[in-house]
Amino acid sequence: MFSRLLRRRSIKTKLMLGMAACLLLFIAISAALSVNLTGRGMRARVVNHELPAVVGEIRNDVLRQITGPLSASLGVAGNTYVQAWERAGLDDAGLDAWRAYAARLKADNKAATVFWASPSTLKFMDESGLSYMLEKDNPRDAWMTKFLASGQAHELNMNADPKTGELKLFINTRADAGDGKLAVAGLGLSINALGEAVRAYKVGASGYVYLVREDGTILLHRDAALADGAHNMKDLPGFGPDLVAGLLGKAKFAHAAHASAQGEMIVASSYIPELVLYVIAEVPESEVLGELARSTLLASLAAGLIGGG
Repeated sequence: MFSRLLRRRSIKTKLMLGMAACLLLFIAISAALSVNLTGRGMRARVVNHELPAVVGEIRNDVLRQITGPLSASLGVAGNTYVQAWERAGLDDAGLDAWRAYAARLKADNKAATVFWASPSTLKFMDESGLSYMLEKDNPRDAWMTKFLASGQAHELNMNADPKTGELKLFINTRADAGDGKLAVAGLGLSINALGEAVRAYKVGASGYVYLVREDGTILLHRDAALADGAHNMKDLPGFGPDLVAGLLGKAKFAHAAHASAQGEMIVASSYIPELVLYVIAEVPESEVLGELARSTLLASLAAGLIGGG
C-alpha cells in the first residue's frame, strides 16, 4: 500500500521525503555521536574534578565533626591526674574528681559516654563511676587487648555498649600511665546521631555517602542494617575484591564504577588518615549523563529543523 502511494507521488515529493529521511538519520547519528563524545568528557570532568570536590567537602565535614571528640579522647588519655589515679589503682579517693571531669567532657562533646578501661585493675570506668568489671577471657572485652596490642594511638570502633546494649561508635585512645601501666581512654558517640548526619549528605539527586574502616568494615551507612560493624564493602552487590582494593588504597581520592540494580554507579573514596577511615560516595552515572543526553538530543533536533528549514 505504501509503495502504491509512493508511486503516485511526484518526483519532487519523493525527493523531499528522501531528504527528510536522510535529515532524520543525520540528526539521530549526530545526536548519538554528540552524546557519546560529550558524555565521555562530562564523565571525565565529573570524576576528576566535580566529584573529588564534593567528596572533599564531605570528608572535611566528617573530620570536623569527629575531630572534637577525638581531641577530647586524647585529652583523657593524656590527663596526668587520671594517669596518676591509674597508677594508684583507680581507688575510691579519686572517684568524685573523675565523675565531675567525665560528666563535663560528656556534656561539652555531646557524647553518649566517657570511659577509662584499665587492664591492670580490670575496671571499666564511665561518667557514673565503676561501670563494670572487665574479664580477660570474655570475648566482650577482647577489643581492649586487641587495640593495645595493635600499637595504634587511636581507633574508631563500632560496638555494643556492654552496659546498655546500644550500638555506639567508640573513639579508643591509647593511654600510658607510666610504671608499665597502659589503659584505653575515650568517648562513645551515639550511632543514631552520627548516622543521621551521614544520611543527610547527598551527592547529586540520589547519590549517598557512607564511612568505612581501613579493612572495608562499614561504620556508618544510610541503611542502618549495614552499620552494625559486621558488614564489609566487599559484601555489597557489585563490589569485587579488586574494586575494593582500588578504593581502599589510602589515596586522597580514588574512583571506580560498578553495576547495580539502578544501573552503572560511580563510586569514589577519600581517606581520612586522622580518623583512619574512608568516606565513600556513590552516585548513579545516569544522573551525571542523563540530563546531558536529553539536552544534546533537543539541541540536535533544533539544529536539524533550522537547517532543514
